[in-house]
Amino acid sequence: MGRTSPYLNNIAYYLLLVYSFVLMLSIPLAEWLAVLMLIIWVAQTLAYRRREWLTYPLFLPIITMILYNILVLLVSGHDGRFGRVIEQLTLPLIYFIVPSIVVNSERRMRVIWLFIAGACLAAGIGVIRYLIGDVGRATSFTSECTTLAYFLAFAFVMTLAIYAYSTKTSEKIFLGLVTFPLVLGLILTMTRAAYLAAALSLAILGFLKERKLLLVGTAIVVVACLVFPSTRDKVAQRFDISNAQSFFSHREVLLDLGLDRARDMPFFGYGLNSFPEVVNVAAEERIRAKDIMEWHNMYLKALLDGGPLGLVILIWLFAAQTRVTLTRFRKTKDRDQKTFQLGILLLLLSLAVIGLFDTVLTIRIVAMLTWLLLGLSII
Repeated sequence: MGRTSPYLNNIAYYLLLVYSFVLMLSIPLAEWLAVLMLIIWVAQTLAYRRREWLTYPLFLPIITMILYNILVLLVSGHDGRFGRVIEQLTLPLIYFIVPSIVVNSERRMRVIWLFIAGACLAAGIGVIRYLIGDVGRATSFTSECTTLAYFLAFAFVMTLAIYAYSTKTSEKIFLGLVTFPLVLGLILTMTRAAYLAAALSLAILGFLKERKLLLVGTAIVVVACLVFPSTRDKVAQRFDISNAQSFFSHREVLLDLGLDRARDMPFFGYGLNSFPEVVNVAAEERIRAKDIMEWHNMYLKALLDGGPLGLVILIWLFAAQTRVTLTRFRKTKDRDQKTFQLGILLLLLSLAVIGLFDTVLTIRIVAMLTWLLLGLSII
């Protein structure tokens, strides 16, 4: 770790703690905190000529992704508001900021617990709004149901990793209590991609590490279904395959359209956030839901927005992080380090799975959380 100003670093650390807690509660506050942390990081980098960030595992993939997106922007342009483009170019910088602030595993666990606490609070808000009939599916005050679902799924898999390496019965009971609002909130979002990511993580960890996790997870779901019987019927409708069009939510149509457009796309793609430019939803008879504004597939979006190289860079980023995380997980003897690297592996699995059904890394809150967690993996 390079030289820093202890005073400025402590300020940035407390900002990061607040940032971790409010991510799902106040987007404007989280963004301002991120800006302040960026300013402190840049100031210290210039003042002390710090260079350690050049050695971070994702330095080359992230810098390449940012520079390539700038090239795509210049060559192919963009669709929609320019502020969204700026977010996509700058949010990955969170990855470089976090390790210089969180300098040890103790600080890292504080950040993780505040993130989980914020997720539990957001889940509680979503459950209350659903129960009073304010919304048809659990949402937060700042985002729709799918964003809340992905956020809770990531909190859930990180909690699973902590549970897997906890040694005391009291710790396991506490973690079970923490997990309940996360699972309940996740269920009430009725977001199938998040269900799949959470279920896969639970099943893999249960079979490979601790079978009790399967019992605990099943028990929580059963209790939730017993407490909210009407919700059980709604969730069942979401998995009704008798109506294929409703079940797939037009994703098979979008995939077919995307692959068809890919045959004629320019080398640098159609431009950032190009879906409205590429697909005329109003005129496309096969798409009945006229409010669709994205490809609902992270990989298809990368391909069509930035061409073949855009997809290659995305896969490179995932592969690089997976390789480094697996290496650290296998080699470390430290329980805290092993716990967190396991959590990152489950996070990567969740991202890869959800990416098949949604453009998850372009969702502002989810992207801010993802880069935060990947940055913590360096500690």
